[in-house]
Amino acid sequence: MPLWEKVLVDLQPFHWLIVEAFLDPVVILIGLFVGWKADQAGKLIIAGLAAGLAGTVVAFIVRQVGLSWFDGGYEFGGAHAFFRIFAGFVWSIAGYLAARIRDRRAGKSPPV
Repeated sequence: MPLWEKVLVDLQPFHWLIVEAFLDPVVILIGLFVGWKADQAGKLIIAGLAAGLAGTVVAFIVRQVGLSWFDGGYEFGGAHAFFRIFAGFVWSIAGYLAARIRDRRAGKSPPV
């Protein structure tokens, strides 16, 4: 059995919430995009909130339709939204840093 299969088999439902939040494509796309477009670091909090809540809403709709790959249900209450908001914040920081690195390499100074 490969190591990654062993790790995935041994994950508990609560750990799946964390994995699912950080690998949610909606959270990744919105977090990276809004973080990329943010011109001030303070806007990353709003970017993370937007990405996390959008990911939560999309995940809820997908689960109601019955297309989700995660069968965890909603036994953890607000933990779904909390982990997605935190993941959105992390992805928005990644997008913000990538945009700043691109600006520095292009010779543009970041806005003050």
